[in-house]
Amino acid sequence: MKLKKLISLSALLMISAPSIAGPWIESDDPLLRASIEMLFNQGVIKQPINSYPLMWQGIARDLASVNTSQLNAQSLFAYQHVKHALDNAKQKTSSSVRLNYNSEPETHQSFGKRHQQKSGINSYGSITGQRVSAKVSVNYADEALDTQHVNYQDSYLAVLVGNWSISAEQVSHWWGPSNENALLLSNNAAPMKGLRFSRANSQYVGPHWLSFVGNWQLTGIYAKQKPYLNSSEKGDYWALRFASTPLMGLEVAFNTAGSDYLTSTERDVIALENNESTHRLTSFDIKYSTSALSHPVAFYAEVMGQNKSGLAPSDPFYTLGVESYFGTSDSLLKTYLEYSNTEQTCELHSECVYGSGSYTQRQRLVGSSIPQQSKSAILGAYYHTLDGYGGHAKLRWIDSERLDNETITSVSQLQLELGYQQALFNGLWKVTGLVSKDEMGDDSNTNTALRTSWEYRF
Repeated sequence: MKLKKLISLSALLMISAPSIAGPWIESDDPLLRASIEMLFNQGVIKQPINSYPLMWQGIARDLASVNTSQLNAQSLFAYQHVKHALDNAKQKTSSSVRLNYNSEPETHQSFGKRHQQKSGINSYGSITGQRVSAKVSVNYADEALDTQHVNYQDSYLAVLVGNWSISAEQVSHWWGPSNENALLLSNNAAPMKGLRFSRANSQYVGPHWLSFVGNWQLTGIYAKQKPYLNSSEKGDYWALRFASTPLMGLEVAFNTAGSDYLTSTERDVIALENNESTHRLTSFDIKYSTSALSHPVAFYAEVMGQNKSGLAPSDPFYTLGVESYFGTSDSLLKTYLEYSNTEQTCELHSECVYGSGSYTQRQRLVGSSIPQQSKSAILGAYYHTLDGYGGHAKLRWIDSERLDNETITSVSQLQLELGYQQALFNGLWKVTGLVSKDEMGDDSNTNTALRTSWEYRF
């Protein structure tokens, strides 16, 4: 309640302030992300773009310097799309109501809207001023996986201090270039309540001898983690990300995270005792965007593991991917192929990277959307047009091992996901269908699921 009162008071103080763009792009729109990536590929956007929420200021600066007559057809579409989103973000106030239904809440969670409830209503009101921005989001969810029927996820109060954005928030994050499986921090779990700081404009400012770093972004998070559904226990969680663009088309980043619940068991052979020690997770990610035979392509990777010494993660998980773009001045198609591997050899489950459910928020992994001891491959595509039509297709394979009563069972899933969106009744309607074949041991079955939503903004 105190946070809501503070947000409401700040909103009243902002009404007469000149408007600027809303502070950031949220981690819920893969179509907008595709256009931003296309502009980064072509050298139009020069800021780091793989940290969501993604700050608007640097992107707005790059768009302002564009000569549109020099853009090719697909870059022009991407420019128009991002510019339209920027113009909407400049509105002093905005509100939305979204209705959603999901016949199967436990579907795979990738970059985009979270869909981990049976049905629900999402609503928000936001206001943006010269130095302060706020958003109050009130959501109702039926049969939510995190068991929260009413929540305030996606709410924030952000203050601009110099070139730093400081926010009290409960928003989703996505760190890294992955489309499906960010290993350290993703939207797979319900967002934690916490504080975040981030550079508002990631343009390089500093001594000339350090200019090789290029434009750079620094983001830090401190939050309260609630790992389990059946316990009210909470602990401290923190994460830090540094990303830079030292060369055109290249973004590299270093990430680290720690938690009160990240512990490992160390065996003292002499004393014959088990001791627990806290540790942290570390990841590196890289994405290189270029052209092959005059066609835009990008390659990306992330490695993540425990940090036992130095900077490099030990016994890491990894994600590898390649993506490409096709389009005209009226549409854009993004395609990608992504492979992730979270298999690990560890004597005790608590010694694994995500051991004993320690890296969870309300019993969902904070990072990977596939469980530990899994492999996955996804072939995906997103298509959208200037008039609001769009769609996506994904062919997903996941192979994993589950421990049940000290018995390891092999589980394999092959899933086809098809989605479509268009304007309807002055709002945006989306529908997604899924068909999957699941094999567990000698058992095999086919499942279907349907997701749909309608959102009206005003």
